[in-house]
Amino acid sequence: MAKIGIKGFPVTQNGQDFIIGKAKIGELLEYTMYTNRLIVGFDEDEKPIYNDQVQRRVDDTRANKIADFLINDNTATFPTNIVLGVPTSVIHHQELQNGMISIYFEDFVFEEVADAKRGNKDANVYVTIIDGQHRVRGIEKAIERLQSSIVKSIGNEKEQVKEKLENLLAMELVISCFIDKSLEYQAMIFSTINRTQKRVSQDLVYSLFGISDKDTPYKTALEVTLALNAHPKSPFYKRIKLYGNTYDKSFVPPLSQSTMIKRIVSMISESIRESENDRFRDRKALRSQKVKKFLPFRIYYADNQDYEISDCLFYFFNSVRSIFGNLWEYNTQNKPENVLQSTIGFEALIAIMSDILERNSISDYNKDTFTPYLSKIASLNLSDNVLFPMTTKGRKILYNSMFIEIFPNDLTVSSKEEELISLRS
Repeated sequence: MAKIGIKGFPVTQNGQDFIIGKAKIGELLEYTMYTNRLIVGFDEDEKPIYNDQVQRRVDDTRANKIADFLINDNTATFPTNIVLGVPTSVIHHQELQNGMISIYFEDFVFEEVADAKRGNKDANVYVTIIDGQHRVRGIEKAIERLQSSIVKSIGNEKEQVKEKLENLLAMELVISCFIDKSLEYQAMIFSTINRTQKRVSQDLVYSLFGISDKDTPYKTALEVTLALNAHPKSPFYKRIKLYGNTYDKSFVPPLSQSTMIKRIVSMISESIRESENDRFRDRKALRSQKVKKFLPFRIYYADNQDYEISDCLFYFFNSVRSIFGNLWEYNTQNKPENVLQSTIGFEALIAIMSDILERNSISDYNKDTFTPYLSKIASLNLSDNVLFPMTTKGRKILYNSMFIEIFPNDLTVSSKEEELISLRS
């Protein structure tokens, strides 16, 4: 049975949602811990991808002072928040009752942290500490010292140290929890919290989060995503779940911001790992970088034409909406009812859009650009959830079905037809 990880109250500020709650130190350290490794994304199996060039290191002197404070001062308190980042992939389920939300984590979240504490350097710590690394590391050092003292002490002194450790583990911390925030947004949170403190420079913010103050593919993807979600005429208007943490059951956008950003970046950079390298390059440098696969948005990014990315997505999905009408429309009050309304459908459509762009010289986007291609799939019965299930298999079924209709003379059609038969058998 899934174990509760975070409990608190949902808060909204300027359209952004997060959770304010509290957690005992002993509970908090079951699902997170200090780590210098930086998660920059997740692969197709939802395993973390790390930036090997950036290490989030803490100042040991500062952490040791925090440990001293906790051990030596019986009135020690931490009134400021520990800020956490949680990917949606680790959430088993969440419950909203009487205005309080409870988030239950998958078992592997706790198992991986326990494994990391046993010394496995490859164990994954999924719940990241956006702000509060020094406090958490200081707490860990205090616990380590007390545990060591228990071993060395005898009699009454041992009991006193045990009591101090128990009190420390029971100490409650104020936490703020952000769900599915992009790396850029985490850096912005860190910067906002710390920018009034002179000792924290922007250079530190960027080195901590592996980003520069220049343009990056992620920033572009974020801006495009927010623009498409906000424009009343956009096919994605209020359809994107910003940062994945809207909990009002009467408003359930079907597409997460992280999914959309990931797909846009995948059409600028060859891989998540390579997108990390693109962070540190000038835009124009991407023109000369050799790539092994077709990346339709790379040239737009290199030429500072982000509007072309927005236009392409706007008009492609507007054509989808025009052709399939009610199947595309979504009332944001129920779960997706067909594959077009789901993340699976979005990902399949993005893939077929890339195929169209690769096979045709399209230099301008308007309401008619994609209609000649997408009209060929109008006969597909996408309302049938048996033929087109909202599953990983369903994504492949939808993609192959669309490809066969749009590119009947392509050399790969026969293999796609065979795969389609296999998927449906």
